[in-house]
Amino acid sequence: MKLCHRGNRRRERGQVLVMLALIIVLLLLFAGLAIDSGFGYITRASLSKAVDAASLTGMRNFSQGEATAITLAQNAFNANYRTSTRDASPATSSMVFSTDASGNKVFNVSGTATINTFFMRLLPNASQLTVNMTAQSTRSKLLMALVLDRSGSMTRNGGQAALPNAVDTFVGYFDNVNDQVAEISFASTATVDVPIGTAFQTPIKNSVASMVFGGGTFGPGGLLLGQSQVNSVVVPSGQNVQKVVIYFTDGWPNIIQQNLACTRNSSVLTLFNFGGYDSGNSIDFFDPTCKDKNNCYPPGGECTTNGRNPSCCSAASGFTSAIDGISKSFQQQNVTNDALYQAEQAASSMRSQGMTVYAIGLGTSINQAFLQQIANDPAGATYDSSQPAGIAAFAADCPSSACTTELQAVFQTIASQINLRLSQ
Repeated sequence: MKLCHRGNRRRERGQVLVMLALIIVLLLLFAGLAIDSGFGYITRASLSKAVDAASLTGMRNFSQGEATAITLAQNAFNANYRTSTRDASPATSSMVFSTDASGNKVFNVSGTATINTFFMRLLPNASQLTVNMTAQSTRSKLLMALVLDRSGSMTRNGGQAALPNAVDTFVGYFDNVNDQVAEISFASTATVDVPIGTAFQTPIKNSVASMVFGGGTFGPGGLLLGQSQVNSVVVPSGQNVQKVVIYFTDGWPNIIQQNLACTRNSSVLTLFNFGGYDSGNSIDFFDPTCKDKNNCYPPGGECTTNGRNPSCCSAASGFTSAIDGISKSFQQQNVTNDALYQAEQAASSMRSQGMTVYAIGLGTSINQAFLQQIANDPAGATYDSSQPAGIAAFAADCPSSACTTELQAVFQTIASQINLRLSQ
């Protein structure tokens, strides 16, 4: 006898159809979840880019004041977040400056975007997806020395007129409350005109505006004073700082400093600055401590010789070279070679102490290779990748009607590089 189970078969077919329907729904939900998750990922990437851009922009413009920095950061956020038809509402952001326990300035940015879902809306309370992103940037404090050339040639090449405006704009790029900046100038002697400290903007502007130009180029002395000023600041444990020296000049260094035995058979040494100028062979001797030429040694603050014993130091027939330790005659080329060497050694010493050196050259009488070496510029032939890299920048169109604008642009380039380092 043959049995027939048609009813069971119908029930089985019905069960299969129900299961197939459920599977199709589940597959659609999983596919929808994948698609909506993909939209969420795209939104997350766009929001991440926006908060990162806002965080960096705000910190790099902190010197303009918190309100201005936040406005610029908001503009960066808006420019980098790509609004689309997926957005349920405009993306929002929150931006706050604060100071951490070590005294570092911190800028926190958070962003929120809400998008409409396409398939997940079939689920309860899943019609929208909210994405949150945060970013934080920390700004190191700046310890900087501005080392500025005030030699006599600055009166002939447009530097005297261009420098005050360039420095005025330059110091405005930095935080007058938290950063510490010094200003040093050099000619035949070098002086600390504004000691390193906060509230530096007005004192430096006034100092450069009243600067008196004249004399030779005691570049090594200016660099050493800059190094000393930066090193004089005690950095609290855990605080991030960037140490920077800016060396500005319109020519080659040609003055050095040394103790000389001016009297025969005497152990008494007299400290002199001595060197040449841009032309001729004579060597001038200066009292490096002289403030009043009527009360200096030598009388009037200087004396001159041409390769022989100077009248103000009659027993000295030469100086000891820092290059090789050998005694050399008072010839202009000998002194200039030593000045170049001493300046390069000073810059190298700064870098070994973690300082970044930038060099700015004005006019057509500068030695670009020398300034690239001073800055350890990657474009220079002597670049050392093991030391902090700076840049050497040049304002060559001096004197000319473009000199002031060009020098401002060069200083601005350096300021941008420094601010980039501060906010990394």
